[in-house]
Amino acid sequence: MTLDLSPATLHARVVVDELIRNGMQEAVLCPGSRSTPLAFALAAAEAAGRLTLHVRVDERSAGFLALGLTAASGTPVAVVCTSGSAVANLHPAAVEARFNHRQVVFLTANRPPEMEGVGAQQTIVQRGIFAHDIVDELVLPAAGSDVVAEADAHGWNAHWRAALCRTMARAAASAGPVHIDVPFREPLVSPIDSAVPPVNTALPPVDETPLPPCWQGRSAQRPWTEVCDTATVDLSLRTLVIAGQGSWELPALTGVPTLCEPGGRASGVLLNPLCVSALLADPAHAPQQLVVVGKPTLHRSVTRLLADPALPQIVVTAPTAPTEWADVAGQAQTACTHLTTVGESPQHWLATCAEADGAAHAHVLDVVARLRAGQREDNPGRLPSGLEVAYAVGEAVAADPALLLFVGSSNPVRDLAVTHPDLGPRCWVNRGASGIDGNISTAMGLAFHHPGPIVAFLGDLAALHDSGGLLVPTLENAPKNLTILVANDTGGGIFATLEQGAPAYEAQFERLFGVPHTADFAALAAGWGVAYQQCTLAELPGVLTGYAEPAGVRLVEVRTQRRHRYALAATLEGR
Repeated sequence: MTLDLSPATLHARVVVDELIRNGMQEAVLCPGSRSTPLAFALAAAEAAGRLTLHVRVDERSAGFLALGLTAASGTPVAVVCTSGSAVANLHPAAVEARFNHRQVVFLTANRPPEMEGVGAQQTIVQRGIFAHDIVDELVLPAAGSDVVAEADAHGWNAHWRAALCRTMARAAASAGPVHIDVPFREPLVSPIDSAVPPVNTALPPVDETPLPPCWQGRSAQRPWTEVCDTATVDLSLRTLVIAGQGSWELPALTGVPTLCEPGGRASGVLLNPLCVSALLADPAHAPQQLVVVGKPTLHRSVTRLLADPALPQIVVTAPTAPTEWADVAGQAQTACTHLTTVGESPQHWLATCAEADGAAHAHVLDVVARLRAGQREDNPGRLPSGLEVAYAVGEAVAADPALLLFVGSSNPVRDLAVTHPDLGPRCWVNRGASGIDGNISTAMGLAFHHPGPIVAFLGDLAALHDSGGLLVPTLENAPKNLTILVANDTGGGIFATLEQGAPAYEAQFERLFGVPHTADFAALAAGWGVAYQQCTLAELPGVLTGYAEPAGVRLVEVRTQRRHRYALAATLEGR
């Protein structure tokens, strides 16, 4: 018969299953109410011969029992308790585990967040309760009724399992305890759990009900994300490399088709990100696996690609931070610090990528040409789009190997990514958290060490946000040749490319997102004692390359417009 499992039961089953896949062979359980789903899940795992369960009454003693177990076995051991002060009683064991480098997993049940601060019984703030006496803390989102829908189940399953693998990897890397807090919403048991079956009944207890297919883990009892030192990539499969923020060159991937964001570093053949849809159009010629280096942050098409559960992914992490891999959708199957390869990229795959990249490049050129033609013929006074400015900047940088380019977040980095994807490895960016703060100051820091000219290509809001960075005290040295290029569309142009930029939201867009302003960059530059120049799009190439003598610090402004930015983004993406 088919038995319905409650969200809490599913949640607990997945947690226990994935911890076992990550090396947990024993667990210590303290009785409690909110931890009921975990208790049943542990008992079922023991009945299946997957772990040994120890039950104790006192949480403080249970924590130290787990400490002794893991000290003897060298494997992670969970201690499980209910919510409230029960959790606080585990802290002494956490202190000892931290100083003795033991992999105790403090697996605590909790009430859902809406029950905090409203007077609910047995409810305290459990986040951070172990302070610095753990090496990592994971608070899994509380499961609701939506998780039982198969359409949502795959995403929840991947998120929970991937997060658990990352936490357990940190426990292993640091040889220390971790805290996993699991909020449960009622009902805490599945329907069959609430009925006591008669003796010798043929009806199986719910604990023995297998997880539905959409809640299963990887095959052969593997962890959802296997963490290893070295992984082998079979390049005879159609392999696509995603090189995001903070990526680095991997000689093993030389010649492999690569999507490299500005600021990333890569060894492969660089592709335009607009070609992703073309690569996916024919399943017979689509990528068969992904290799991810760094943190992809820019393109929604790439985000959707990374969220495909049917596409195997290997994530390469820096040896200095082996547990800091990027996997937002939780679909990575392997995380490693080193790569080896076998085989070679199929010629038909290279040809497919080259064709898709060429079509994307031609499409961008056509869009830029049509924009410029419209300016010349229909409206000679029309301000250019930021995309046109990005194209001009990219052309100047491509023609001058000595020129270093710093690209600001928001539209400049996105525009340059599609106009000149091949320049990605030559760019510098601040995209760790994708903020717009500190861009001018960062460019100044780069300029002190770069022997040639440097251009900081920024939007107006990013330039205004760090305008104080233009102040160099009179007794300090200033950069010798830094051009701060501001594409000024008088507001938040990036938001015009997103959902809120659609015509349906036009009435409120300008005030809430566009935030139009009348900032005077000429006056701003004068106030900070910086040279200023305003130029047209046609004059821009000469301005960027006309540096026969070091120019010091100068601010160059190009007036742009964002009125049709939403439609332009749709045109670029082929929507």
